[in-house]
Amino acid sequence: MLPKLELMAAPSIPFWGLLIAFAVLFLTGGSSRGDVQSLAILNPTMIICCGAALMSLRREHWIERKWLAAIVGIVFISGLLYVVPMPVHLEDYSQGLSNAADIRAAANVSGSPQALAMAPQAALQSLFFLFAPLAVILFSVQLRRDDLRLALPLIIILGGISGIAGVLQLAGGASGPLYLYNTTNNGSAVGLFANRNHAAVFLACLFPMLAIFAERSQGKFGDGRSTRQLAATTIAIVLIPLILVTGSRSGMLSAIIGLVGGVVLYVSSGQTQRGSKTGRPLVPVVAVAVVASLVFATIYFSRAEAIERIFAENGMANDRADFWTSGVALFWQYFPFGFGPGSFVLVFQVDEPIALLDGSYLNRLHNDWLEVGLTLGVPGVLLMLGGAFYYFWRTFHLWARFEGARTSVGLGRMASIVIAILAIASLSDYPLRTPAMMGFAALMCLWFVGALPEREATLDAA
Repeated sequence: MLPKLELMAAPSIPFWGLLIAFAVLFLTGGSSRGDVQSLAILNPTMIICCGAALMSLRREHWIERKWLAAIVGIVFISGLLYVVPMPVHLEDYSQGLSNAADIRAAANVSGSPQALAMAPQAALQSLFFLFAPLAVILFSVQLRRDDLRLALPLIIILGGISGIAGVLQLAGGASGPLYLYNTTNNGSAVGLFANRNHAAVFLACLFPMLAIFAERSQGKFGDGRSTRQLAATTIAIVLIPLILVTGSRSGMLSAIIGLVGGVVLYVSSGQTQRGSKTGRPLVPVVAVAVVASLVFATIYFSRAEAIERIFAENGMANDRADFWTSGVALFWQYFPFGFGPGSFVLVFQVDEPIALLDGSYLNRLHNDWLEVGLTLGVPGVLLMLGGAFYYFWRTFHLWARFEGARTSVGLGRMASIVIAILAIASLSDYPLRTPAMMGFAALMCLWFVGALPEREATLDAA
């Protein structure tokens, strides 16, 4: 009478390495600042993880992921070019319209080699941040198919831990001991992060992941579809009020995208499975009813801070528009190579318009697409355009041409939704500046590029 449990091989050594990497990332890498004390643990650990992963890495691990390997190489080379001193006069040409060029000319040091980055130490710290996603990629490419699927509930568990930590933070008060970072949104449910927007966006990314977790009928996740569906539904119900009480408007928008994407993913993934769609038409109706009920209940109990902030006077949005306008001007001042990774605070303090001066400083531009263009200049813009083109091309093939019943295609489609959530959230924030989210996004990219058409997957399995 008991359900049959599908036998599963023990996780491989690279999976345990990935588990350690994610545990350290989410415990110490929830802030984007370069001055947090946890970086003394995070950076060395990620470098050690990369070295450990390289010891077992082989050429065949990259055969199906040549594009991903090329992108990783380009990103690291781009970061190094801003740290290593450049030939004579190249740095002057790259900053010919900026205040830096005038200062160098007045100091008569224009002829000596200089780093392209305006803040070389900050640029070096940004380069160290890249070891977090690199460690995730190096471990993940070595995983067996079963291990790679097992990474899905691992991320869901981390999201649950972050959500529970957020609830405890609200219960403990604004100055409670459960906040992991000194510079944080005290009084908000930030969980394992320092910023409530990042915490809310990460929780929103769990909705499409829960859809795949619940949909797999031949999965490695549990003792049956009904058990997984019950677990996924329970977690999704809890996520709604958790996101609302964070007070994050970008998190609420991300949650809407994640919910809609999760429903579409759940329905589309099951359309060809066993040739039946029994019960699937009710899924969107039930999901909408549950979400609406939770939203109204949260508002009724006066805990929906994110919704209250929508109707409140939004002076910060106007300030961000002014910051973005000033940022566009900086792009042309430091054309064509930008002012380097990690240099935004220094450069903006020098060039900030008088009308925007106050008692605080801007640590990020709160538009990561624009900030990448400012820091990396034309090369950064080209990288973003290339990435956007590949994303749309790959997403079209995943949703229109690949067989949706296969696990790898389902994971690829799920990753396309998560990447879209992160990309849209980056229009008004900077979630991918935190090492934890960088590692999470790296795993999504691996799933995104790893799905194969049915014919190629059959040959690969053979």
